[in-house]
Amino acid sequence: MHSQPDTSRIKADTIVIGAGPAGLGAALALDDSAIVLESRKTVAGLCGTVALDGAIFDLGGHSFSTPHPGIRRLVFDALEMEEQNRDAWCWLNGQWVRYPFQQHFSELADPHSRYACQIGLDAANGWQDAANFDEYLDRRFGRGITELFMRPYNRKLWGADLTRLDAEWVAERVAAPVGTAESSMSESGRRLPLSKQAMIAYPAKGAYGEIFQALARRVADLRCGQSVTSIDPRTSTLRTANGETASWRRIISTLPLPTLLRLIPNVPAAITSAVSALEALPITLVILVLDGRLETFRQRIYCPDEKIIGHKIVLNHNSSRWLRASPRHGVQVEISEFSPFRRSTDVKSLLSAVVAGVVRMGVIPSPRYVRRAEVLGIPFGYPVPTHSRSKIVALAQHWLSEHRIYTVGRFGEWAYINSDEALYRGHCLGMKLAMSEKFSRS
Repeated sequence: MHSQPDTSRIKADTIVIGAGPAGLGAALALDDSAIVLESRKTVAGLCGTVALDGAIFDLGGHSFSTPHPGIRRLVFDALEMEEQNRDAWCWLNGQWVRYPFQQHFSELADPHSRYACQIGLDAANGWQDAANFDEYLDRRFGRGITELFMRPYNRKLWGADLTRLDAEWVAERVAAPVGTAESSMSESGRRLPLSKQAMIAYPAKGAYGEIFQALARRVADLRCGQSVTSIDPRTSTLRTANGETASWRRIISTLPLPTLLRLIPNVPAAITSAVSALEALPITLVILVLDGRLETFRQRIYCPDEKIIGHKIVLNHNSSRWLRASPRHGVQVEISEFSPFRRSTDVKSLLSAVVAGVVRMGVIPSPRYVRRAEVLGIPFGYPVPTHSRSKIVALAQHWLSEHRIYTVGRFGEWAYINSDEALYRGHCLGMKLAMSEKFSRS
């Protein structure tokens, strides 16, 4: 990584805060006019990696697929990538069904369940006018699909009250039911969920974070271990935990909006109050290092079963041939903070319950197969798409932009987006600012 300059004063046209996908995208677009400050010792943000006892885990599980040709070229030119078909599954009622469930419910063994799903789907209508996410599920998929999979799964993730979520985000994240034409990009340019035929990519060697390590090497000035402690728009300065002072003309921040506002003095009370209503979903990752390899090609498992702890299980070793050849594989279980079991259980009991669940599913043969288990907490896991989110973000971004501070990324925009989209949005913002600067000088 780039070395730290021997100076207590930083001067930059643009300072980018954060070296995750969005921050790196912005920096690459701005080239040598930007300095990137990253609080951690390495890059990648939420796309970071953990290596334990020879097994590799991506935080939350990741794969690369994008409808943006320029972003694909950017990544594939930076390092060798390997592509394969996505292999994702659902586990419910003791049975495997291919993911997404709403397109494969015909694989259910129980004829009554299959019939209920089809009848409900045939009667579903009016989803475009749904007032909230809970209503959307019934109107889009019908009672059978919703009650068997969609509602219990999403309650395990988002909590019991799904009416507090809007339905604006579903077109990008929730796959359409069987019989609907699929694509990875709508006519308006808005991304859509991956189709059944979609190819996903992953670094040919190493973990997912290798993508951002490779992109970081192209950034002109990247300084890790630089945590920003205050930002003063009146003097166009900021300070870091290392005692350095930086002067800037503008800032691009990928920090969570509430975190960013706490660094700035004299933020209007109305904006602080509004942003405090934004809801972030913390997640817990239970990481299981196995004493050997798993003979399966499954990559993801989505589980609505209340008796199984966790909603998403990631088998990261199946992301590439290189990882599959590792002597030890691993299982990662993602647990929402809304899980009643997570809130009321000590770590030892949590680990025991998680292991029992993956054994019950047949993912691993026995508890003795687990060599090591760890628990990681991620305070900012998912931005919750509540009804007021868009207006709150627009209000905050407007005030910030008046002070030449721009926000981008999953929690900079409070948008439920993947890493490729964050990279794209960061790059677009950087290009937009670079062009505005060019025109202002001409």
